[in-house]
Amino acid sequence: MTGPEANILRYVRWLREARGLDFDPTTVDGYDRLWRWSCGDLEAFWQSIWDHFDIVSPTAHRAVLAEDRMPGAVWFPGAQVNFAQHVFGHAHAAHAAGHPAIVFRDEAMQREGRSDEIAWPELRRRVAALAAALESMGVVAGDRVVAFLPNRPEAMVAFLASASIGAVWSICSPDMGPLAVLDRFRQIAPKVLIACDGYVYGGAVHDRSEVLATLCAELQTLTDVVVWRHPQLDVALAAVRPSALDRLLERNDRAAEGDRPLPRRHHGRAAEGRRAPQRRRSERAAR
Repeated sequence: MTGPEANILRYVRWLREARGLDFDPTTVDGYDRLWRWSCGDLEAFWQSIWDHFDIVSPTAHRAVLAEDRMPGAVWFPGAQVNFAQHVFGHAHAAHAAGHPAIVFRDEAMQREGRSDEIAWPELRRRVAALAAALESMGVVAGDRVVAFLPNRPEAMVAFLASASIGAVWSICSPDMGPLAVLDRFRQIAPKVLIACDGYVYGGAVHDRSEVLATLCAELQTLTDVVVWRHPQLDVALAAVRPSALDRLLERNDRAAEGDRPLPRRHHGRAAEGRRAPQRRRSERAAR
């Protein structure tokens, strides 16, 4: 049984047919020429990526690279792109071909040799449900949604829901200390916190309810808290009156129909390129 064709092979075939450029990435020389072209003709390369992957923008870009400097490069000025829209752009085809959106396995499932799968229509329904819930909390484009979550499908759903309405997303692992998390989140004044009360690592359940209570008390800009409760924990969340993430994801009305466009899909502008700030030493030490 042969696997799906590699993306790079589809791309170079498209380059040959649409641009008249011939590269063979299966050879050392062909791959090297492709790489050199991608670095030497930035505008042609990145325009070809835009066209090949059918990037959608309600407004046309005026140039590919308006300002060629780093830091501060300006890419695709005038364009507006929504990441969640593009993630779901191929959902129907992927689902029809039998490909799941997410295949997930945690420690317990690893020991049992089983995995969970989430189909594309179900992922879209969950994302739309949470996006509608966030909008009902008053989240609008530019607001910050932060997460204190482990690597689980719920984190992916929360990110896509936030992105779909134009919210700024930031996430910290629940094994981080409260000072490190506060150091990161306070800078962006979040409106909503989506968090867990614990996680499993090395076969042990780690209760993070006290850290969660600290985050809620110290993040003064929060208006809402959403919590994913770990099934192996039964702890009271002191001074926290959260919405339950599981209940929000169960929403199945017209605002969360699986085939409905995501609510108020916001398109973020493609603007200046900036280097990510380095993590402060105090944050690294607090982990």
